[in-house]
Amino acid sequence: MKIKLYYDKDCPFCKKYAQILKLKQNHEVSIFNARESQEDILFFKEKGFDINEGFIIYIDEKEILQGSEAVIFLDKLSEKRLFLVDTWFFKKIAYPIIKQIRKAILLILGKNPNIKF
Repeated sequence: MKIKLYYDKDCPFCKKYAQILKLKQNHEVSIFNARESQEDILFFKEKGFDINEGFIIYIDEKEILQGSEAVIFLDKLSEKRLFLVDTWFFKKIAYPIIKQIRKAILLILGKNPNIKF
């Protein structure tokens, strides 16, 4: 399986998650800073995915997942699974809160929380 992960390198939460994520060895994983991947991000935007709504993964250049669904997918592939990720609570409450905290932290750090091309 070939997985491309697009995330906001300026976001401390996204950056840390991308660094600590350890996927099973039978997957080819590439990690891209969305702020430096204009062409790909525009491609996803045409398909209805906005990088500002959460990181994006592109699986085998066929399937696109974003936000909580992307986190759940990656968690299922990782060697150390996170507690409560694949739950209604994470999808509907925790993940939206995490997105808002991300935006606030980026503003505090003097960075634009929205990626625009």
